[in-house]
Amino acid sequence: MARGTVDDTARAIARARWLEIRCFEILGGWVASTPEPEAKLLFARQSHHHAWHAELFERVRPVASGLEVSHHDEAHPRWRGVLAELEALTTTADRLAGAFLVLLPTKLAEYEEWLAAADPVRDAALRRWLGFVCADEHADLAEGRALADRLPGVDTAPGRSAVDAALAAAGTLLG
Repeated sequence: MARGTVDDTARAIARARWLEIRCFEILGGWVASTPEPEAKLLFARQSHHHAWHAELFERVRPVASGLEVSHHDEAHPRWRGVLAELEALTTTADRLAGAFLVLLPTKLAEYEEWLAAADPVRDAALRRWLGFVCADEHADLAEGRALADRLPGVDTAPGRSAVDAALAAAGTLLG
């Protein structure tokens, strides 16, 4: 993500916040319908990490005279479809594949690119919180992939292709 205006930063923060809220809702929503206790606990624990990330993004949302923030509350339109595909997955193998082999690595890559491009002065607070979010995402991704490696059928789960195709069509979230 290239350095841009305060308006561009506000849009990226709003989109990231929206994504984290949706990840919180989706992973948390899977808890009740996931039969495997280890996966159930992972989804429950990590859903709260996403809620915390949304709070961090809210803290650094730009507020300035003349900046119209309300129009940034909408998600990137094509990413709505990505999250709908993810939310619709019903098997644990599909859910692990969609979340930890497709969505989270893509999201983390965008966050790391954003962190590298963020202005060290103007975006100092954003860089601090984004660093925490990236570190947290790395740990969550490693934990999710480790579980995916232990459960049969995750690598070939059809849900992986559905989420992957939706992501390919959606393009970048933050740009």
